Amino acid sequence: MDASTNGPAQLANVRTEWVWFEGSDALNEGEGLCYNTDYGTATDADGRRHNRVERPSGDNNMAFAGVPARNYSARSGGQFIEIYTPGSKGVKIALGVDTTINTGILTFIAGATGSHRGRFYTGKYVGRGSVVPRQTVTALLESSMTGAWSVATDGVTLTVSSTTGLAAGDTVVLVGGEVEDGGATVTPGKYTISSVTNSTVLVLTASCLSGTALAACTCTGFAYTGNPVCQGDLLEGDECGGCEFLSPINAGEVGIDYMVGGVSYVVGQNSVAADTDVTFAQGVNPGDNKAFICLGTIGGSGDFTVDLATNGIRIDGSTALAEINAMDAANDACYLAFHGARWFTQDVAGDATEA
Repeated sequence: MDASTNGPAQLANVRTEWVWFEGSDALNEGEGLCYNTDYGTATDADGRRHNRVERPSGDNNMAFAGVPARNYSARSGGQFIEIYTPGSKGVKIALGVDTTINTGILTFIAGATGSHRGRFYTGKYVGRGSVVPRQTVTALLESSMTGAWSVATDGVTLTVSSTTGLAAGDTVVLVGGEVEDGGATVTPGKYTISSVTNSTVLVLTASCLSGTALAACTCTGFAYTGNPVCQGDLLEGDECGGCEFLSPINAGEVGIDYMVGGVSYVVGQNSVAADTDVTFAQGVNPGDNKAFICLGTIGGSGDFTVDLATNGIRIDGSTALAEINAMDAANDACYLAFHGARWFTQDVAGDATEA
């Protein structure tokens, strides 16, 4: 027997659970799922909070459950599924980014909305919900995480860097995009390609815009065929919190929601008229971590800013921290840790500045 193709070397080292998936949609092998920890009546003890799972969101991202062991077809009312849980090694992970063996970590996509939630993107924190890739995979046929794509006012004509390899039936995932003042908003989610027009233009089967677009809107995302996966190890430990994608509000000076814990990636925008502020609340437990990272340029006169609801402490260990400003370019970032009474800056990158 050739062990390289048929023998024990092919077997993963897994931990499994059978759980109830509450959704009616289809599941792909390797997509991240979280426990429904607020199921039922809050004042009642209910064991179902520990065996019912759902797509990741901004409410359950600190309760990672695992990944489906195989594909599951859509089923009205939900269904029992088998999942691989943290501590499993060599399982298949649904990708939203290309990987290099033994390099970096991946984490599940959470956030408020979007059918793309559960695929794995670049992570920053180790623990439950993060993965070490054990395989080099170049599966994405096209991507722009800097906001370089654009969608026409019809909501379906998408201009990308290259349509090479893409065809009707393939998937485009939009994680965020332009939010026009009084106009349209790019709606995060998975979209199907209807046709490919030329080397840089394709057409979606459904509009990715909500509202009436005033002009073409910039957007951020990736495209692939089928369900690209890589072999990976599901880490144990504290909850990593996953990652989400935030789109700055063009009107500025309006707080936008963010999820507790994990990484909030800020997508590039064509033009933002004023600062988009996140009002950053106190942490819950000592050791809580949070990162805000810009993926692309935020044009116009506005920046992305993090305003602390209660003053924290700067990197120097003593000066009060009221806010972090000037985040408006790719790789501008701030990393914070909650020490019990206040947030402490762990690091800033790029043009991000403490104030």
